[in-house]
Parts: sequence; C-alpha cells; structure tokens
Amino acid sequence: QVGCRCTTLAVSAHCGWWIASCSEMANSGIEPARLQNMLQTLQQGDPAIDQIVVYSKFVVAYLLQQDGPNPGWRKANIEGPVYLVHRRTVPRYQLLVKNQFSTNDLLDDLHPEWELDCQKNYVFYKVEDPSKRIRGLWFHDDNERQRIEGIIEATLKEINNSPAETQMEPQPQMPTQPEPNDLPQQAYAPKATHAPKAPAPSQDSVTINTAGVKSALRALADDDAFVSMVMQKLRENQRAS
Repeated sequence: QVGCRCTTLAVSAHCGWWIASCSEMANSGIEPARLQNMLQTLQQGDPAIDQIVVYSKFVVAYLLQQDGPNPGWRKANIEGPVYLVHRRTVPRYQLLVKNQFSTNDLLDDLHPEWELDCQKNYVFYKVEDPSKRIRGLWFHDDNERQRIEGIIEATLKEINNSPAETQMEPQPQMPTQPEPNDLPQQAYAPKATHAPKAPAPSQDSVTINTAGVKSALRALADDDAFVSMVMQKLRENQRAS
C-alpha cells in the first residue's frame, strides 16, 4: 500500500498561450500521424475534445478506501493509457484513463480546487467533490510519472488563473420569457378574445315575471334529461288509460 499526502496547489501567475507549446513538447516523442489517430479515437466518444495535451501509454488506477475496518488503496480495475485533453467547451480540461478491460473509464474534470501530491511512481489527486474518493495513478517509469505530473500541475495553475468560464459548467440560463411570478400584474389579464362571463345572479332577492317563466321553460325544453322524464311519464299515462 502507498500513502497519500494531499496538499493544496499554490497558485502562480501563468500565461494563457502556454498550452499549445506545452502540448507540443509533451507529445514530441509521438509521431504526428499516431497522435492524430489517438485524437480521432477520443473524439468518437467526445467530439468536444480538440487537443491531447499529454499522453502516457499505461497507468494503473487506484482509489483510496477510507471507510471500514481496512482502509487503504484499492485497485479500481482500470488500467490503460492516460490522457490530459483540452476541450472546446467547459470543462476545458479532463484527465482520462481509457480502460483496456472495459468501457468503465476514469474521467475527471480538472478544477481549481484539486489537490495534487506525488511520490515515486505515483500521482495522487483529490478532486473538488468530497463525495469522490482520492485517486492514485501508478506509472512503471518514474521519469514518465514526473513528466505527466509537471503537465498536470501546469494545467491546474493555468485553470487557477483563467476566467471562471474555463473552470466550471455554465449556469442555467434565465428563461427568455419571464416566469409567471415575475410578470407585472397586468400581464395576467387575458386578451379580450372571449365574451365576458355574465355576473352570478344575486341571492338576496328573486323576481318572478312572465319573461322569467318563459326563459325557464325554454331552458327545460332544451334539457334532454327533463324531456326524457316527461316522455316517460306520458307513456306511463298512456298505458294506464
């Protein structure tokens, strides 16, 4: 088992143009055609990826188990190449371990609140989400580990000094139309496309006149249930006679 000492990264001023030249130097040992093929393969899963910042051909991923009677590092059953990629949209940078055993990859968005610590052959990092376990990446070659560590460190510093847009997902946009509770009072008034309803009759007094009786009889004549009842009574009377 290996230990983990997570310390917060110091933030230092860093120029925004460094990433292209940094990527070129980090991947200088890879043939351009091969690098392009790797990029196209990654873009099949995520079309927003536009650059491989750094790549290493093989790591083994570990997760720190802190609960239970036997805390310690556990293999995540994720082994394969590791990529630090740049994306056209937020999150701008992601660390990806492509699992050679299954489609269960390790994918983390780089964030200013990451905590990074490294030991011989190991890169440890704690993501900003406290519910997620601390990650560990094992490298066979410690020189390779140091190369990847340096690029990750530089990228985190770049993120710390970049506008907030590169660090987090965009917040939900406000609706283009105001919500009902935000509308001014007059906006609730419906358009005058329907005739207004007649006011409810007053229950204080009842006026009986000829017109009212005629109106009531016409209403009963239009009532199918009332007409059916009358017809039934007439038939019964006819049979009785």
